[in-house]
Amino acid sequence: MTAVRPTSAVPGFGVPQLRDLLRTPFSDEQIAAITSPLSPYVVVAGAGSGKTTVMTARVVWLVATGQVRPDEVLGLTFTTKAAGELATRVRAAMRDLAESGPRDPDDDLLDGEPTVATYHAFAGRLLAEHGLRIGVEPGSRLLGEAASYQLAHRVVTRTRRDLSGLGVAVQTLVEGVRSLDGELAEHCLVPEELREHDLVFIAEVDSLDKVSAGARDARLVALQRLELSHLVDEYRAARRALDVVDFSDQMRFGARLAEECPEVGAALREQFRVVLLDEYQDTSVAQRRLLTGLFGGGHPVTAVGDPLQAIYGWRGASVANIDDFPEHFAPAPGVRAPVLPLAENRRSGVHILESANLVAQPLRALHPQVAPLVAANAAKGPGHVRVALLETYHEEVDWLADQVVGAIAAGTEPSDVAVLCRASADFPAMMRALADRGVAVEVRGVDGLLTVPEVVEV
Repeated sequence: MTAVRPTSAVPGFGVPQLRDLLRTPFSDEQIAAITSPLSPYVVVAGAGSGKTTVMTARVVWLVATGQVRPDEVLGLTFTTKAAGELATRVRAAMRDLAESGPRDPDDDLLDGEPTVATYHAFAGRLLAEHGLRIGVEPGSRLLGEAASYQLAHRVVTRTRRDLSGLGVAVQTLVEGVRSLDGELAEHCLVPEELREHDLVFIAEVDSLDKVSAGARDARLVALQRLELSHLVDEYRAARRALDVVDFSDQMRFGARLAEECPEVGAALREQFRVVLLDEYQDTSVAQRRLLTGLFGGGHPVTAVGDPLQAIYGWRGASVANIDDFPEHFAPAPGVRAPVLPLAENRRSGVHILESANLVAQPLRALHPQVAPLVAANAAKGPGHVRVALLETYHEEVDWLADQVVGAIAAGTEPSDVAVLCRASADFPAMMRALADRGVAVEVRGVDGLLTVPEVVEV
């Protein structure tokens, strides 16, 4: 484990002062996560359990108790919005800490501020500073989504390979090449490894006396994937020729750097004495290898996430990362890192949480370390759940719209009402039903905005 340089501390700072400073009645399980020793551990934080608040408080606690300086903290999360929110909350907490009492002018306790970034931005910075160690030019331009699609389209339409046997449209091939390229990168695999696997599988199927329909379908997919893998080679060669990288490159090259250049990890462990990893259940194999290569071996890493809330499996995320954190970030050989729970939900009443726990039972059976959600505040009331089974889709939409109108008529502010749909394709019907009832609607997210009539017309 890397030794932590001692810094000055706020005299007499303890849990009561932390609660007062952040104006938050932290629960016992939150305090346990906030004040845990400087060693690797994972916090399994259920929905609505205050994980961002806990991460912010963790930084304040470590700084105020003199264990680290603010600029020795690294926080990583998935989206720019989440990174901005975490950075804003940490800066505000640090400002409140600085103003909480008299300080020695020479005290460097609050000098600097934590580094908060997305996983991909951190990997991009790593490549910019150290890419030459593995042959990646530090000035390589990052391809945007549109430029990435254009380059893949050029590869597909200009290849000398005969693609007629695939029997699919150019657009489908382009999407397939980009998807396979990204999946391979997120799993730290090269196309040749995939081809070896698929050729073995095809040979096994061909050796069977009787082949099921499922096996035939899987064999066909493997054959198509073989052809796509060669296009991935061409797509990656095109990026190298243009001296550009895309998001998947950042992670696979970052993982290589972490594993092949130990001096990079040593420098970062010296720079960042504490590392906070947000939404860890949605990290990929490449991200996990990047992080373990840089900060494994007992470095103080705090991961926060919930395997029941994993949503990015379609883009290469592996929920096994959070399940296996105790082994991946073992504080010492043969010693598992602790798993701390956050199960007190601060948003919902007990009836809603009971329903959520019931729905999540099959998932919880796969992840027994996840505790059922419990209500943190009985004063919120028990809440209520209504379930409707209707004959048609339009009846369902009308019923939902009527529930919204009824809630507003009963005194609920419109801004306190949310309608969650399973797919953005459901938005237009829901919006029309609410508009017909005189209810204004705000659509969140880019996919949802694309269904707004005014945007559709543009």
